[in-house]
Amino acid sequence: MIGMVLVASACLKEIPPNTFDKQLEKDIQAIDDYLDANPGSPNDIIIKDASGVRIVITELGTGTIPPNFGNNLKVAYSGSLLSNGSVFDSNDSYLLKLSDAIIVGWKIGLSLITQGTHAKIYIPSAWGYGTEGQGPIPANANLVFDIRLIDVVPTLQQTDKLNSDIADIDTYLAQNQITTAIAHSSGIRYVVTEQGSGSTPGLYNSVKTHLVVKLLKTSEVIIDQMVEPVPTFSSRVVNYPHGVLLGLQLLAEGSKATIYCPSVLANGLTGVPANSNCIFEIELFDVVD
Repeated sequence: MIGMVLVASACLKEIPPNTFDKQLEKDIQAIDDYLDANPGSPNDIIIKDASGVRIVITELGTGTIPPNFGNNLKVAYSGSLLSNGSVFDSNDSYLLKLSDAIIVGWKIGLSLITQGTHAKIYIPSAWGYGTEGQGPIPANANLVFDIRLIDVVPTLQQTDKLNSDIADIDTYLAQNQITTAIAHSSGIRYVVTEQGSGSTPGLYNSVKTHLVVKLLKTSEVIIDQMVEPVPTFSSRVVNYPHGVLLGLQLLAEGSKATIYCPSVLANGLTGVPANSNCIFEIELFDVVD
């Protein structure tokens, strides 16, 4: 059953919205009740994402950013039913990309952990195999995947594009005589324009921030908004596109910064054209938790 997770989730779209929402709410409650009754270790990192997916990290990896949709991934996993713990699938060396036709719960969960991380990902049935089920997985079954993200490898195309993006950004900085920009090992360039004195967020802290997104080439403003935790967005640092994610972890509360971001690290922003290098203007107001 090696290919169990490779099931397209298009069937979820056929579920009437009200039915889907009610099932998702029921699923989330069942998972949260289970976690409350089985608290695990005090050292665990527990992520309750706005999507309804829950992640319990038992070992934090050494990677700095989670995978994007183009990366080549290798994972070890064991999948079981939340209801009775029965294992329905396992693999010690599974190769995939987030862009593959995997269940939505995997796309969400893997995009929130870094290389080397060992975690249990609790997936509501609505983001798993839904009302149809699959093989030994019954309909409306909540799932638990014990996962280790072994490897996250950029493709050669991604690496070449990143290097090209960095060269374009460095040229922009030179032409505009921006001499105070700091080169980060990830490829972003940043300038702290106002230094705050509060705490600095980690990957799984929620934040309140003001974010302005501009296109490097034209200076056109694509996004200008205050962002904070709401029911539909957890606003954890890990929820942001990689360039913002990296920048936030360089700032203390009260700080402002300008991030010059390669397109490879700017994926996931609505309204930003593909392959666009960006300028992020960030003001970090608060580390919520």
